[in-house]
Amino acid sequence: MRDINSSSKMMSIPDILLFLIFPLCLSGYLIYKKLELHSHVTDLITAVSILGGFLFNFLAVIYGLMDKLKADSEKSNIKKLFVKEIHINISFNILLSLILILLLIIYSYQPNNGSCFTLTDYLFLLIIYSFLILFMLTMIMIFNRVYIIMKKDNE
Repeated sequence: MRDINSSSKMMSIPDILLFLIFPLCLSGYLIYKKLELHSHVTDLITAVSILGGFLFNFLAVIYGLMDKLKADSEKSNIKKLFVKEIHINISFNILLSLILILLLIIYSYQPNNGSCFTLTDYLFLLIIYSFLILFMLTMIMIFNRVYIIMKKDNE
């Protein structure tokens, strides 16, 4: 969450807002609206598992192409930076998918009390929703960076 154009080690305020504050606020809103999650837990586990597997395979492809990408990136500093950041983003999203799957499995074994939620239920939902939103935002960032590298190859 550092600004690319800045040499300082300060975190970027827009990135903090987008990747930390926005997921927490949206999660709080979803909890406030009492969005039902218990009936969708198995679907979410399946989706996150499939996307996590896709990312794991994509990371293997990136490792296979790393030498070529690094050789190509010697010509362009932005490419070199994006190759490193794509690797970091994919690794982070794989870790996030594993944590999400574990949290969703634990949540699925909690009793469904209907409309009566405890504080632990709210905290669990806040974490799960926040991680799901963060997972999707990071996935979009990965696709954007891959698109930029592919676009630079064609130019």
